[in-house]
Amino acid sequence: MKQMKYFIAAGLLSSMSVSFAAETAVSEDMTKLLKSRLGGAVQVADPIETPVEGIYLTKYGAKIGYLTGNGRYILIGDMIDLKTQENLTEVSRRSNYKKVIDTVAVNDLAVYPSFIDETKAVLNVFTDTSCPYCKKLHEEVPDLQKVGIEVRYFPFPRGGARGPGYQTLQQVWCGDDKAKTMNIAKEVESGSLPSSDCANASFVDKGYQVGNQLGVTGTPALFTADGQKIEGYVPSAKLIPMLLR
Repeated sequence: MKQMKYFIAAGLLSSMSVSFAAETAVSEDMTKLLKSRLGGAVQVADPIETPVEGIYLTKYGAKIGYLTGNGRYILIGDMIDLKTQENLTEVSRRSNYKKVIDTVAVNDLAVYPSFIDETKAVLNVFTDTSCPYCKKLHEEVPDLQKVGIEVRYFPFPRGGARGPGYQTLQQVWCGDDKAKTMNIAKEVESGSLPSSDCANASFVDKGYQVGNQLGVTGTPALFTADGQKIEGYVPSAKLIPMLLR
């Protein structure tokens, strides 16, 4: 499938809302057609109208695409409103990511709360205990907590169940205090890890599945509370203004 990096809508939005809040589901026939062509193991969302007549937005897996009215062509890339300079695809992408992240209960995560009374921002992090840059970021978590940022860890073993960090992540999630056992696993606190033989160990697989839904391919992978994706390690000095702006 050929890819188009940018699909640009210019001058078409003057009489239309640029928000996707009022997105309308298209016919069931188009939905069935799309699922038959992109389906299989990939989860396909119902196509919805965009501000451009005859072009429909759809989500399949972690990707967003734009479908032609006859269901034959799909364009992969970002739709930009040149009048407002707003990236309409990013708006939809963040909304999609946020919905996926919000399906996970906070109690199931390893949480490092803000050190101050007010939580000013939340940072969701997909992490692997065998990842050097994850450890580097972890050393800077207190810097984030000091300014009111809560950090929430999702387990994401690179390589899945065969990955080098898989069993260690299971041990972390088997701990009574996941934040403490994460500290031990990432060598910022002394102690021993519990056995990986517990019911909570299965959450490592859940975290891996959620990460795949979000298109995570490496760690650390960062997501803000509103669904913005930040690739890779970012020093706390740069990360803090990004999260508090």
